[in-house]
Amino acid sequence: MIWVNIYDMKLLEDALKGSARALGRLISLVENESHGFLDILKYIYPLTGKAKIIGITGPPGVGKSTLVAQLAKIYCRKNHSIGILAVDPSSPISGGSLLGDRIRMAHLFPEKNIFIRSLSSRGTLGGISQATMNVARLLDAVGYDIIIIETVGVGQDEVEIINVADTAIVVLSSGFGDEIQALKAGIMEVADIFVINKADQPDTARYVSTIEKMIHQFSNKKSWMPPIVKTIALTNQGCEELIEKINEHTLFCKQNKTLIEEKRKKNILEIKRLIERKIREDIDLFFEKKHSLENLYNKAINEKKDPYSIADEALNAFWKSCKEKMEKAAK
Repeated sequence: MIWVNIYDMKLLEDALKGSARALGRLISLVENESHGFLDILKYIYPLTGKAKIIGITGPPGVGKSTLVAQLAKIYCRKNHSIGILAVDPSSPISGGSLLGDRIRMAHLFPEKNIFIRSLSSRGTLGGISQATMNVARLLDAVGYDIIIIETVGVGQDEVEIINVADTAIVVLSSGFGDEIQALKAGIMEVADIFVINKADQPDTARYVSTIEKMIHQFSNKKSWMPPIVKTIALTNQGCEELIEKINEHTLFCKQNKTLIEEKRKKNILEIKRLIERKIREDIDLFFEKKHSLENLYNKAINEKKDPYSIADEALNAFWKSCKEKMEKAAK
């Protein structure tokens, strides 16, 4: 049985009834990993698995936020409830989100069926932190059937988004960003759909041709061939077609039974990451209490030991400590 404190349970009950305010508070608890957040996640997990998660990534300046806003409005007209998670770069001072995407999508706030939240990448290399996955799960649990995650658009997040989304969309534009961004093997391999936004740019036809060649090069062993959708998000052109392609991809995954397999792989990867994180935390705590890294460094210098030997020695001490704890707990 999973125990959740009275205050958090009241927030959960209110969020499940549709309270955006209660949902916002729950998200803050989960994102900041406040006391009791794990109990919340364990409690809601059986309620998840119903939402369609769409990941949107790409270089800065290609119009991702405008595209997300248009998709949200179309889904809203089709009687869907939409949760938007805009993963912004972390503030170097507070570590919080810079809120850029939320400001750009401010005109969507009056919509009752659209919930927007900016999240911090928290320095995560791929722009997708564990907190983002947890918040997406929370939105799923309270009943949002479409969840759109827009990533920072820098570093490795174009690749990381596939570990969260059911459908990964890479947005590009011939007039913005270095063309080599579109030619990275990682990006070409993870995208389920390519969007060429700002398609009224003069070089769009040539750019689309280049992307098509790259798709055939990197997707020759795939059963799903990523389509290219041309859009002008500012005027809503091509956005309906993009939703059709998203639906086609969802249907394809269901018919080919790849959806279950992909979810299995993502769950295994998440479990592995959580294990690695827990081990890192335990090691940090061990060094903080028992061994100082500064002392280890001094030992390496004084004894003229190589760092590999020192690392082995420290790790052996850590595992010995773990064994002693387990033996003590067993008594």
